[in-house]
Amino acid sequence: MIENFEETKKYKLILNEINGEEKSITGIHKSLEEKGINMHRLVLTGYLNAMVELGILREREIKPARIFSFAANSKHDIYSIVGSSMKRLDEENAGYNSLLVLHFLFERPIFTRELEKCNVSIPSKNVKSINSQYRSDYIRKLAEMDIKIPATSLLIEPLDVDKILVTKLLNYIFSSEYDLKKYMVVNTNQKTLD
Repeated sequence: MIENFEETKKYKLILNEINGEEKSITGIHKSLEEKGINMHRLVLTGYLNAMVELGILREREIKPARIFSFAANSKHDIYSIVGSSMKRLDEENAGYNSLLVLHFLFERPIFTRELEKCNVSIPSKNVKSINSQYRSDYIRKLAEMDIKIPATSLLIEPLDVDKILVTKLLNYIFSSEYDLKKYMVVNTNQKTLD
């Protein structure tokens, strides 16, 4: 399971590298290295495979490479994964928790339409409306992934981002959507009493 912020950050870094494009493992690995981020190729491959199984990414083979991109049109896209996980965890705060996760992952304010795609209520507490100069850029980027943002959709973000809470929420999403136990080694050493 993801136990700390550094592990959560790897997931976010990979999503940022793909950023709506199609990229190979080599391309992602090289781009991370150019930014001074040293992630072993096998670790990167493991994260990519997990995100494909979660339905966050789509994989296709163009021999000899495997190409990854966002799976925005799938029934199991990032919004449905976040929303359904947050509702299972805490129905009452699912809207706010979804906002926290999306804001953390995308590193930008979130449109209320994106929370609607999560099928959660729009939070009214501990959030602020944002008038961003990048609003049209965000809309254009989302349109590339067939996500239509109406003109009435507000941009909001949490007042405060608790990174420990976000890490726990991401941990919950991964562990509830994917069987992480198959990647773990159970410590079978018995402790003896002295």
